Amino acid sequence: MITSNMILAFCTVLYVGSLSATAYAEETKYPLVIEHKYGSSTILDQPKRVASLDWAGADNILALGYQPLTTRYWFGDYQDGIWPWARALLTSVPEVIQGEINYEQIAATNPDVIMASRSGISRQDYQQLSKIAPVIATLKGEGDFTMPWDRRARLLAEVLNKEIQAEALIVKIETQMAAVKKNHPDWSGKTFAMATYWNGSVGVYSGDDMTVNLISKMGLTLSPAVTELTKKGEFHVTLSEEQLGLIDADVLFWYVTGEGKKQIEALALRPYMRAFKEGREIMLPSGSLGNGALSYSSLISLPIAIEQIVPLIELAIDGDIATTVSLAK
Repeated sequence: MITSNMILAFCTVLYVGSLSATAYAEETKYPLVIEHKYGSSTILDQPKRVASLDWAGADNILALGYQPLTTRYWFGDYQDGIWPWARALLTSVPEVIQGEINYEQIAATNPDVIMASRSGISRQDYQQLSKIAPVIATLKGEGDFTMPWDRRARLLAEVLNKEIQAEALIVKIETQMAAVKKNHPDWSGKTFAMATYWNGSVGVYSGDDMTVNLISKMGLTLSPAVTELTKKGEFHVTLSEEQLGLIDADVLFWYVTGEGKKQIEALALRPYMRAFKEGREIMLPSGSLGNGALSYSSLISLPIAIEQIVPLIELAIDGDIATTVSLAK
């Protein structure tokens, strides 16, 4: 079991080690122009004050040695919307954005740049926010919530002139994933799907979803039926209950929120699924460390996510109905 002290030690070593190796190796390259879905934004000098509207955006800001002026509350019962893996790096008190975006709240933090590449902001939001500071919206060709974790980290690193530091952290995570794949040759050719029950419907995460891509990199193969459902730029596809068989796989992840577990268990066709009959389902409660770390997919959450998720896959993929596969809350 991972304790809070272990997370604190991990974060401290990860941060200090990467910082010491790269602190003096970065070069200034401003003014910097970033092209994105709403046009382009120009950053004249290296930002000192960074606000974020991104879901989980504070994590990468902390990982690169900055204090976020704002955090956007997503889920989980944690102060300031900061989960345990990031708490050790937070030394300030950020403004917490909940519900609709409050322009005045953001303006009051006096940011040099506003990160919004995983925010879902509208063009109107972008125009209003741009009156406060340069805004980095979703890049061209990307869906609002489909930009891969490493590209998102590299974008922030480019804005902050922290590319070398970010790259060191990315390489560590890629090495960790490659080791998982190497150590589990039996996963080759085994299929998986990631699903949830939300707002009265079954939903499946598409091939463009960043967490789906992460699991793929560790050796599993996304179910061909889900691949066929995938539309560019969309991370999620809603299914009717009659289509439940499309997500049957060697390993089936369920993101469980609120009353979702009861709703999933009540699905009429679930008992007929191979994943159910052979104990291949993995329940990921919304308040669990592994769910949060995987959903956040940040430079400091992913090492925790991998450590939490891999043992669950090992249990689920054996096809033993007696195996209970679920993260503790």
